[in-house]
Amino acid sequence: MVANQNYSRLEKMDFNKVLRKNILDMEPYTAARDLVPKGDYIFLDANENPYGTWNRYPDPMQRDPKAMLAAIKGVTPDNMVMGNGSDEIIDLLYRISCNPKQDNVISISPSYGMYFTLANLNDVEFREVMLDDDFEFKPEDILARVDDNTKMILLCSPNNPTGKSFDPQKILTIVKQFPGIVVVDEAYNDFSPTESLIKYLPQYDNLVISQTFSKAWGLASIRAGVGYMSKELAAIVNKVKMPYNMDGFTQKTIVERLADLDSFNKTVKLLVSERDRIMAELSKLSYIEKVFPSDSNFFMIRTPRHAELMQYMIKNGVILRSRHSMAKCQNCIRITVGTPEQNDLLIKLMKEF
Repeated sequence: MVANQNYSRLEKMDFNKVLRKNILDMEPYTAARDLVPKGDYIFLDANENPYGTWNRYPDPMQRDPKAMLAAIKGVTPDNMVMGNGSDEIIDLLYRISCNPKQDNVISISPSYGMYFTLANLNDVEFREVMLDDDFEFKPEDILARVDDNTKMILLCSPNNPTGKSFDPQKILTIVKQFPGIVVVDEAYNDFSPTESLIKYLPQYDNLVISQTFSKAWGLASIRAGVGYMSKELAAIVNKVKMPYNMDGFTQKTIVERLADLDSFNKTVKLLVSERDRIMAELSKLSYIEKVFPSDSNFFMIRTPRHAELMQYMIKNGVILRSRHSMAKCQNCIRITVGTPEQNDLLIKLMKEF
């Protein structure tokens, strides 16, 4: 599977080359309720207890939250796969495309560590392309690592831990030239001025956008994520996922949250404002070498006193995240934006330090 050197994508993605044969050939597990439209039925098909509040199995295709998301995102429910966090969506993409001990995926470094963990879990070679000192990548550097066994490229934008969004055109250069799956993890996109790549789904059938309810939506505890992709690819992923991978309480909570977009927008605006306020205050401190720009609900700082600062903050009841061991992140600490009161304490402690 070598990269096409032109910049237009005229062919459809060849599933026979990109996806595992056993996945293409398998018959999905189906429940009786998959075969009937939504309605008021007497359910005597699934060996459930007829008594109780949460006694019925949840909708395996998550039709209610998908319908609401479709209206918000400008796609159809058939373009979606929902799962137990966006990590499950990415894991499913590994499983449908990568043959263990044979295929490989490519990502950038530094970036979200779960991509590497999932590669190990699926016994798949993980190839990293180092970002430059500005935490940017060149599309040609990533495409140069592609070979016949490369099935997927993973890009996190805004990136974690850097907080930086990538130029959509740079990402699309890869999407156009790579014949396999390109996953753009937009977990933090709601905080970024950079537009989501969801609008490009009709043009590129190998593009997958991963999003989550854990960050801007404030629902990390219930574990809910969604992948947006072509209808053809979504149908294959949906037949591989566990039938009831998203419980009924989670689906109900998502529907309630999606019904209150005003609250969502106010929260995002507040977090972005607080992020900028904290960054401005910390940039005045002499022991901080750099406050890195961010499009997320977190940002990174670099200080030669990072270990000492981490211990001081823990002693005073504030937990930060050292990124010192990651490539290009020596002496770096990642700081998440809290409530205004929490942020006031953070600033106060860091000034006192």
